[in-house]
Amino acid sequence: MTLVVRYLFISLLLLTGCVSNENQYQGYIFGTYYNIKISDSPNLNTIQSSIDLKLREIDMLFSNYKSESYLMRFNRKEKQATNDDFTNLLDHSIEICKFVNQNFNIFAGSLVNLWGFGPVKRMSVPEEDDIENIIPKGCDSSDNDHLEIDFSAIAKGYAVDEIARLLDDQNLNNYFIDIGGEILVKGNKIKSPWIICIENPDTQNSKPIECLSKKDNEKYMAVATSGDYRNFFTLDNKRYSHTINPKTGFPISNNLTSVSVALPGQFRHAGDADALATALNVMGLKEGFEFAVNNSIAALFIFRSEGEFSIRMTPSFEDIIH
Repeated sequence: MTLVVRYLFISLLLLTGCVSNENQYQGYIFGTYYNIKISDSPNLNTIQSSIDLKLREIDMLFSNYKSESYLMRFNRKEKQATNDDFTNLLDHSIEICKFVNQNFNIFAGSLVNLWGFGPVKRMSVPEEDDIENIIPKGCDSSDNDHLEIDFSAIAKGYAVDEIARLLDDQNLNNYFIDIGGEILVKGNKIKSPWIICIENPDTQNSKPIECLSKKDNEKYMAVATSGDYRNFFTLDNKRYSHTINPKTGFPISNNLTSVSVALPGQFRHAGDADALATALNVMGLKEGFEFAVNNSIAALFIFRSEGEFSIRMTPSFEDIIH
């Protein structure tokens, strides 16, 4: 997934009018950055090392770039001990796949690799027969045992939830977690709410599309975005998105630029927001918007219309605009 939600430091200064006083923990993981702010504690010397350790553990479970990760060995059918975290995310991903009518499917890993959006890049369009042979057959493991798994559309969100769990276990109640654009907030800043801004895809316009904040009666809010304008390749003047439709085997081709999903509530749901944003992006504007409205999902759709960017948001999303 291309992640286009950003916690914009410049925008934040403009919004708050002051420099943040929160304790900040930063680093690099999963080929991207992480930025964590905690506002309800003194500087905790052990937090940085605990965060880094947990993120490395997750990376070695779900990475499709590290040859010795649990996932890569699983895809190679190597014998290894059962890992409960891996099994739980696998099972939960299957549940989401069924909920969104296969528009999110971790068994599309073979397709992702065939199209060159995995570790090995390519600059040609695959043969249709090759594509047809590796389209997932539903959501269940038993029907897709011959295919590779790819957790890319949920793993970063899952990692956000796991870091939140780590902070919760230390009785921290006010924090902001951003891993490569997948975000979860709990509580508030020292003197104001956490604010999450949706990046404008127009490179000539630095003003965010919208900014969100969590309501006081909600414990958490997760935000994730799926978009195509940062990760694609062009061949023979045709643009190929990195997001694969797991039901057709081809990159999505619609007028959507990105879909952002916000899940406020009493539980940590960054992983779910991650997967749902991908699914809605695959569905396209009409089907995705209807699905989001019918299931009370807070979603913002950015799409191209007559050469310009337009937006459409569900009622649930309108309700959390800052």
